[in-house]
Amino acid sequence: MKYIAACDTDIGITKKINQDSVCVKTAKTSTGMAALVMVCDGMGGLSRGELASAEVVRSFAEWFDTEFPFELPDWDWQTAAHNVISRLRRLNAMLVHYGSHNNLQLGTTATGIIAVNSEYMTFHVGDSRIYKISDKLSQITDDHTYVNRAVKMGKMTPEEALSDPRRNALVQCIGVTGEVAPEIRLGNLENDVTYMVCSDGFRHVLTEKEIFDELSAKNTSTKKNMQSKMRQLIETVKNRAESDNITVALFRAEL
Repeated sequence: MKYIAACDTDIGITKKINQDSVCVKTAKTSTGMAALVMVCDGMGGLSRGELASAEVVRSFAEWFDTEFPFELPDWDWQTAAHNVISRLRRLNAMLVHYGSHNNLQLGTTATGIIAVNSEYMTFHVGDSRIYKISDKLSQITDDHTYVNRAVKMGKMTPEEALSDPRRNALVQCIGVTGEVAPEIRLGNLENDVTYMVCSDGFRHVLTEKEIFDELSAKNTSTKKNMQSKMRQLIETVKNRAESDNITVALFRAEL
């Protein structure tokens, strides 16, 4: 088994600070392959979004490097899910506390994949997304936004949601609200299937067809190919005047 993963991030054309943070780690262990791939998008309207996103990524990266190897021999996905939810809730409480004591508002999305051999878990808070790219492009996370909730409740059509001025308003993120309810999903990795984690700045001005055509397995067979294709799409996004920071990560297992 082999894992291939890569990431890219760009400040974009209007922001003074890149408030996105990204982490891609793979490891060959005594029990097989393991990976952590995640993207955090700091809240652009808040004062220290870059601090919030960096802190969440740092916490997960440190866990992967120092604690995860000792958990692997007795790895259990239900326990792992409980631990990820607990970590995200602790980070939320810490950032809320820090913000209140320093008169700051700081928040971030937190979306990622943890893989062990042929199985994986996704974790998600906010509106960064994970897509599965197989014979089609499929979104496998649910946007935690006001408009998405309104669509599900039948109060708004999908077409209305696209142009609603509240389309970027989150109903939950890390560091702002007292409680968060992370979305967790378990699955099995498939051959020739690529998983993409991205901030909303990457996807806003790209069509699903463009993402599928450029990032399908046949075009991202190596890490070098992945990096080339991601950079190509990032430049396309910038040329289309996207105003946000832009971050994307790709991950695939060759079984």
